[in-house]
Amino acid sequence: MTALSDMSDAGSRVLGMLTTPEVAVRLKCSQRKVRRLADAGELVREEFGQLVRITPESVAACERRRDAP
Repeated sequence: MTALSDMSDAGSRVLGMLTTPEVAVRLKCSQRKVRRLADAGELVREEFGQLVRITPESVAACERRRDAP
């Protein structure tokens, strides 16, 4: 495997993932709260060098937990 294909694999994984500001809008909270949720393991955070992205599945799960009675 070459370095170029490694970068392509990472690039395709980043697509579809959410940034911290995008998650904050979806959850109607601050970016700091998003980082705290990720630190607590309630959101799945993946790091690609300096890029930090949150999986949309973990955001949906967090939304479901918040909406649960």
